[in-house]
Amino acid sequence: MNIHRITHNPKTRSCSLYFIGCNFRCVCCYWKQIYGNVKLRTLKFPTMDEVIGLLKKVNPRSVSILSGDPVPTADYIRLPRVLKEEIGCKVRLLTNGYILPCLDGVTHVSMSIKAADEEVHKRYTGKSNKRCLENLRFVHRNGIELSISSVLIPDLLDKEEIEKVAKLISVVDANIPFRIIGYMKVDGLPYREPDCTELAEAAAVARRYLKNVVFSRSKGEDYSGIIDLFTNNLRR
Repeated sequence: MNIHRITHNPKTRSCSLYFIGCNFRCVCCYWKQIYGNVKLRTLKFPTMDEVIGLLKKVNPRSVSILSGDPVPTADYIRLPRVLKEEIGCKVRLLTNGYILPCLDGVTHVSMSIKAADEEVHKRYTGKSNKRCLENLRFVHRNGIELSISSVLIPDLLDKEEIEKVAKLISVVDANIPFRIIGYMKVDGLPYREPDCTELAEAAAVARRYLKNVVFSRSKGEDYSGIIDLFTNNLRR
């Protein structure tokens, strides 16, 4: 498994498994700015047994699987079930929805929907959103706790696209929680961050269709108090 970082938050008794590599090529990808051009073949990744061994030492109540959606290897597919059986923790999957591991063991799926319009999605990510939307419906049908997020990028993925996403979610279930995240500036790109007024306006539009809508301005990751259990030190 291409897990390049494992972190532990003692305060919340939670751990995060960060994968590297992604099946999307998003125009405004924040992770590209952090990691740059990494040669995956030169990196050493922990085995499943090593991951479980590190987690057992801190006995987390919850584990999040996040970052790039990796290639669905046999280990990745069975990871949630192994975490549940070996650690006895809650498992939260953060995903773009394009691929899913086996959901046996998954407590919550947090899915990022980039765009509702298929052509807009293709231009932004390089991939169709059909499989993502199918997986959204699949997760919901299986009764797993689900939340959705979308990024508001002025002049690229704007309020109108946010409305389309909200409307699409409402067809599945108007009670699904929806978070609108303000784009965080990526160096070298022409797009600006939305202000609070723009985010509030997008949220107001989304609330026409959904019952649980919040918004936030992305501030980057806060690693204060976070302990590295494993890292490849990929940051520039």
